[in-house]
Amino acid sequence: MLKGPLPEAVRTLKQGSGGNIYVHGSLSVAQDLLRHGLVDRVRLLLYPGAAGQGKPLFPPGEPVPLELISATPFSNGVVALEYAPMTAKA
Repeated sequence: MLKGPLPEAVRTLKQGSGGNIYVHGSLSVAQDLLRHGLVDRVRLLLYPGAAGQGKPLFPPGEPVPLELISATPFSNGVVALEYAPMTAKA
């Protein structure tokens, strides 16, 4: 369980030796960590033909510079993309 404000709690975890921290299924947590520069990698799955609307990961009007680390295509047309935020330390 994390104690205190999310950014400070994650900074403390990152300073430890516990390994990687993953966020799945919480857009607000991912956005908060991105906003505070606490994300080292962004992994996205790109689905061909996906349509619809939803909440954006990246806020409109606030560019998030990313560097492509890898792109892995799958036989079903899905592509796994991995990026490093330009401000993150790899």
